[in-house]
Amino acid sequence: MLMLPVVFLAACIEEYSLTDEAPTADQAAFNFQATADSDNILNFTADQEFFLMNWDLGNGATATGKTAQGIYPSAGTYTVTLTVFSRGGSVSSSREVVIEKTDPLLLDRPIFNFLTGGVEALNGKTWVLDSAATGHFGVGPDPSQAGDFPEYYQAGPNEKAGGGMYDDRYTFVLNNFGFIMKTNGNVYINAAQGSNFSGAVDSGVGDLRAPYNPPAGLTWNIVEADGAYPELTISNGGFIGYFAGTRTYQIINIEENQLFLRFVDQANEGLAWYIRLIPAGFQSGGGNEPAPVPQPEPEPTPGEVNITLQNLVGANQKAWKLKPAVKAFGVGPAPGSDAFFPNGLDISADRACLFNDEFIFGQDGFFAYDAKGDVYGEGYLGISDGCQEESKLTGTAGAAWASGEHKFSFTPGTSSAKPKITVTGTGAFIVLPKAFNGGEYTAGPPQANRSVTYDVIGYVNEGDKEELTITIDITNNGGVFWTFVLIPA
Repeated sequence: MLMLPVVFLAACIEEYSLTDEAPTADQAAFNFQATADSDNILNFTADQEFFLMNWDLGNGATATGKTAQGIYPSAGTYTVTLTVFSRGGSVSSSREVVIEKTDPLLLDRPIFNFLTGGVEALNGKTWVLDSAATGHFGVGPDPSQAGDFPEYYQAGPNEKAGGGMYDDRYTFVLNNFGFIMKTNGNVYINAAQGSNFSGAVDSGVGDLRAPYNPPAGLTWNIVEADGAYPELTISNGGFIGYFAGTRTYQIINIEENQLFLRFVDQANEGLAWYIRLIPAGFQSGGGNEPAPVPQPEPEPTPGEVNITLQNLVGANQKAWKLKPAVKAFGVGPAPGSDAFFPNGLDISADRACLFNDEFIFGQDGFFAYDAKGDVYGEGYLGISDGCQEESKLTGTAGAAWASGEHKFSFTPGTSSAKPKITVTGTGAFIVLPKAFNGGEYTAGPPQANRSVTYDVIGYVNEGDKEELTITIDITNNGGVFWTFVLIPA
């Protein structure tokens, strides 16, 4: 039994070229062909397979593996390079790719237009850090465990003033995918990257500040893969906001006046950093003043929420579910806000398995959760990400979060306190299993017989419209709130 892992490892390694000899240029050869969709979208395939294979697609994008896809909206000649590695060394092979015609359809894409201002913005579009907003810079767990926002830390307004990134400017130009980085002298860098920047010193606000003048001729590229966030890559020498060793950023959200990015710390791959940018001069006209902090919907005054136990349980039992709409499921810096996620998007189609769940309240404190056969998987549940069969929870650390019966209590609102709903039991929750008062689970199983309390911040019952809005503070200090809008099932 002790030998089995060694045998399997050897079998896997033998599939690749891990010989003591360095590979030859012929072994790094590759071919390519246009896709059926466009002559400007090319599929590249290496002739042989190696343990490590890196692509430079010549358009600012990189890739790994035996195959890669490059998108070239503009006519021109691009040099594509494949580098392969064996135990004995590495070798590169390059080929020129000639794109005969510009494909306007590939250029006229919403993500390009938001980023650059489109074909009419000849000088491109310039972005700056949204330094006046809470959460404009932060850190959370790596993407395999993350909830798409900085769970560990969110910088307060202008908290990093003096670090070197608030006066930086990042201009994206559609023509030839140009990227212009203006640092105004200094940049803000991760402490682990100090050896890569001459003159790096303590910033006074954490991490390091270093003098840096980026090179000219920088470019950008976006790769959109099915089932994943688009990835924005800046060519060597450029980066955005805070340098943590990478030039590739996941675009969590992009719209006309906001760009929200995530990138993995290359010195600690268990961490992911987040930055939020706005167009230079947005709502200020000064070009260097950040936009005002987006305000969530007004929080109800204690005592304004008029809901009774009978409203919650109905005649005997009443089932509630998430409302399929914008701001029905979100996280932000205040109750009712979804500024951290999903930031104004309706995710009910993407996560349908969340929006069909039912939460049933009955007489005598009866509470039940019915997943309707499917759940939205995340790492803390012990299953992979995405909608999948509830049966996959069986035998995992998250099994107690499956459909089941628990207890609840209801506390009516007063002139000084909001109504509250408390669910109690091992794995009891409303909408989101991982959220509890003062924290989030990073791994199962749930705490035995835990009680989780939600504040009721809104209740509407007019005609055929009935909505119940609840929120939970996962920081215990008013820093991060999950908010859910429920409707009768």
